[in-house]
Amino acid sequence: MRYLAPYRNPNRAVGSLLGSLLLLISIGLGAAPPDGYRFLSYGDALIRAGEQDKPVFLYFGRYGCSVCLKMHQEVFTDEQVKSRFNSHYVLAYVDTEGGERVTLPNGERITEMQLASRTRILGTPTFFFIAPDQRPLIKLSGFQSIENMVHYDDYISGRHYQTQSLREFLAKQ
Repeated sequence: MRYLAPYRNPNRAVGSLLGSLLLLISIGLGAAPPDGYRFLSYGDALIRAGEQDKPVFLYFGRYGCSVCLKMHQEVFTDEQVKSRFNSHYVLAYVDTEGGERVTLPNGERITEMQLASRTRILGTPTFFFIAPDQRPLIKLSGFQSIENMVHYDDYISGRHYQTQSLREFLAKQ
């Protein structure tokens, strides 16, 4: 007796495949840098920060990062956060799994993935605030609320890091 495979509607299979692909694409795109921000490459951001005497806000993210997507939807869409960060910082985004080349201050060229490894990024999102002279000021990992991001901005943009620790500053808020 001959085995007959069950009938499968080819149009349904194609539609299912396309739907799955669109879902994967939308999840992936959601973890790229948030919309409405002027993110530069790491090396370009460091150069511009020195030229403009502005701190750098460095965002380490990756495609498929659900916490990154949550930050985009709940925090980076806030108009106050968007306005503050676009005006107070030179913004840089690094894809922790990316193969794009970045230039370090010493001229060395490495991939974004290598930069993430060298800076010991263990999860995404991770955020660094870097002084205009390239000194790291704050490293934050995981989800951050709108209120926290505003406090961090007040601390960095007000240059309070020159006279007190972040802990001391936040205790007074």
